[in-house]
Amino acid sequence: MKYDIAIIGGGPAGYNAAERAAANGLKTILFEMKELGGVCLNEGCIPTKTLLYSAKILNNINHASHYGLRVNSSLNLI
Repeated sequence: MKYDIAIIGGGPAGYNAAERAAANGLKTILFEMKELGGVCLNEGCIPTKTLLYSAKILNNINHASHYGLRVNSSLNLI
């Protein structure tokens, strides 16, 4: 098969470029070794931010008394 454009890497820039190229009529192929989205989406930035946000919420609950709040519930971590 012949393609107009080949994109290497399915991270945020790669999959966006492939989508735009195809939408503009180019016969497009995208090469990705692992999962679409790349490291940032699947392993790095977004999952890390989610974990950090959860830790911040837990920290706020643990220090609620500093803000004049009393927490009367238990927390079970999975």
